[in-house]
Amino acid sequence: MMAAVKASLLAATRHHAGVEEKPAALLWTDTDGQWQALVKKLQEQLPQLIVYGVYDVAKRTGPAVWLKCIVARTIDLGLAKDVVPIVYLPKVSRQDLRAAAECPSQLQPLVELQYRGVVWTQRNCKDWTLDAFLISDDGMGLDVSRDEATRISLRQALPVLAETPVPQLEGKRLEAEDFDKLMVGDHPRDLLEWMNDPKEARAAWADGKWHAFRSRCKKDYGFDPDADGALGAAEKLGLRKEPPWQQLWDRFAEAPLLYKSLPGLLTYAQPTELLFNPESWPDENDKAEARLRAALLELAPADGATARARVLELEHEHGRRRNWVWAKMERSPLAEALEHLAGLAHKTAKTLNGASLEELAKNYEAGGYEVDLTLLRTLADGKSNQDRAAIQAVARALYLPWLRAAAELFQELAVKTPLGGGTQQPMIEAKAGECLLFADGLRYDLGQELRSLCDERGLRVTLGRRWAGTPTVTATAKPAVSPVAGLLQGGVTLPDNFTPAIKGSGQELNTARFRKLLEEAGYQYLSTDETGDSNGKAWTECAQIDRRGHELELGLANLIAEELDGIVERITELLDAGWRVVRVVTDHGWLLVPGGLPKTDLPGYLVESRWARCAAIRGQSKVSVPKVGWFWNASAEAAVAPDITAFVAGTSYAHGGLSIQECLIPMLVIQPSKDAAPVTVRIKSVEWQRLRCRVTLESPTAGLAVDIRTKANAPDTTLAAIQKSTDAQGQASLIIPDDEQAGASAVVVVLDAAGNVLTKQATTIGES
Repeated sequence: MMAAVKASLLAATRHHAGVEEKPAALLWTDTDGQWQALVKKLQEQLPQLIVYGVYDVAKRTGPAVWLKCIVARTIDLGLAKDVVPIVYLPKVSRQDLRAAAECPSQLQPLVELQYRGVVWTQRNCKDWTLDAFLISDDGMGLDVSRDEATRISLRQALPVLAETPVPQLEGKRLEAEDFDKLMVGDHPRDLLEWMNDPKEARAAWADGKWHAFRSRCKKDYGFDPDADGALGAAEKLGLRKEPPWQQLWDRFAEAPLLYKSLPGLLTYAQPTELLFNPESWPDENDKAEARLRAALLELAPADGATARARVLELEHEHGRRRNWVWAKMERSPLAEALEHLAGLAHKTAKTLNGASLEELAKNYEAGGYEVDLTLLRTLADGKSNQDRAAIQAVARALYLPWLRAAAELFQELAVKTPLGGGTQQPMIEAKAGECLLFADGLRYDLGQELRSLCDERGLRVTLGRRWAGTPTVTATAKPAVSPVAGLLQGGVTLPDNFTPAIKGSGQELNTARFRKLLEEAGYQYLSTDETGDSNGKAWTECAQIDRRGHELELGLANLIAEELDGIVERITELLDAGWRVVRVVTDHGWLLVPGGLPKTDLPGYLVESRWARCAAIRGQSKVSVPKVGWFWNASAEAAVAPDITAFVAGTSYAHGGLSIQECLIPMLVIQPSKDAAPVTVRIKSVEWQRLRCRVTLESPTAGLAVDIRTKANAPDTTLAAIQKSTDAQGQASLIIPDDEQAGASAVVVVLDAAGNVLTKQATTIGES
């Protein structure tokens, strides 16, 4: 139950009156104080949960002014900036806060937070009660008897109910007897809790329960808690010789994090000679992790073939530990990382090949990209610096030979068939109803991941590819994939910053001029929080992959999932706003090499500027490294580092050179789900007469559904008595049955026959 409450609270902190933004705080009102026993447990998992009451910093309780200061961040509890405080108000109802004039003076500092924040309530805006949360589909959806005896037993059993697995409660009608049994009927849980902390468990139990507990232990498990103690129980648990102890181990393995002291107890109880079940003893797992770490570090100087063979041997030896309970307790990080390392070993065994750039690209598209994607997943593993060093050492030994061979082949083929300038690939343009979304540094393998994420949302995705502008740096490659590429040109010589100029004026392109060109070409430039007019065409930008790569280098691997999720959310937001197509474009890829890219020397007197993987050649200087034609003028060449080397030492993340990873970029075309109708509508007006709302569309369209919700895409948040269909004049009239909703924020949505949101408009209920 506790997990369900926690999830519901955190979900509420992500929404403010139906608008996707962070509220100042989440208010949890509790008229009868029913939740207090659960709140104490939740505070162990939610550092942002603070409680109205007597001032006690250790318990995170205090008066209203103290709570208000925490919300305002003038008192620091060590919360991250993006964490929304959750304020629990026992014996306080939502009505107490709404009736500001009659609100008790000690609560008045919190009244305004209901407007800057959000209140955790049921769909009908009433306080969540225990009964309601258990029964409601918005809560746990259980079948609970509503008689008074059951209510009393439910409240008494709350501390135990909080940690009871949900499957144990489903599929039956819960009555008073079921909740009473939770107190004394779950003996395995009681035994594990006692072993986890014998003193605390004994102090918390009444004498009657302790007597029953001892009797059950003697009968069911063959040991006496008083005589044998927790160590005796731990030894029997680890040995698992009798079925009851095996069953108890299985119970422990289901949720080991509930019993965090048990590993220490098992370590002390471990017998001198292990007869069987080595996985029972955490010390054996820790020793295996140490052996694995040493074995991985030894592979740092190994060649690719040797490293692959040894990694697969280690996987055979240690892979089984991923199924041990210690992996669930995050005590086997290297065994977990070994899964990705073994995958990298398998994938790098096959070199990337092709007789032409096109054939090489097809082979990379057909599966070669998985090597780079697996490396990113590998680099995201590891909990300590020691573990990360071991993982990175092996990843380099496996990846570097494969990467270098692919880059050498790419550069060899690029000499025969140069990538060329902007005339060899079609310009990127949008049609009416299309939005171009630029994601800097969205490498091809990440484009594949983005496609999968969009597929999971039910969106229609087409993934294509093209060559990036060279050299593969943002100043050159970003404008090359923009709709204004045809308005730009390159000079006779390559600028030291690789930036093209505007045709006619000769002015160097910068951010302000780029936006102006877009607007003159008929494109809306949308900031990150704008959705624009979906009947036109637009350009917007999203994600910080390239910037984070330069800042964090190998640390980028840990943020890839976050960046891709952000892109998907932005795509969804644009499609929900009515855009028929979102086309994701990017400028270039990059190389990411654990241990750093090898260095190639390029004397400074030969170049005007020198970046990690490319350089602007000075005058007629002769360089001994490969050269590539500038996208904006192929006769103006840039120097590029050979294979996977860099002109700057100690660089792990870089781009600007010639490799499949830097030059092959994804192009994604994303549309709403197949069931979505291609209908374009706009709301002309939303008019309120008390709790009756009249919605009028700009163009008379009959048969579309109109609803009023707190969250546009959540049908279960409807506030209207019933959805209404638009008439021949494009109008619909809806009623809000709950007068307590007056003044609340909501959103009017227009839906097609499949229930897809065609358009929406924020409103305030009852607003004149």
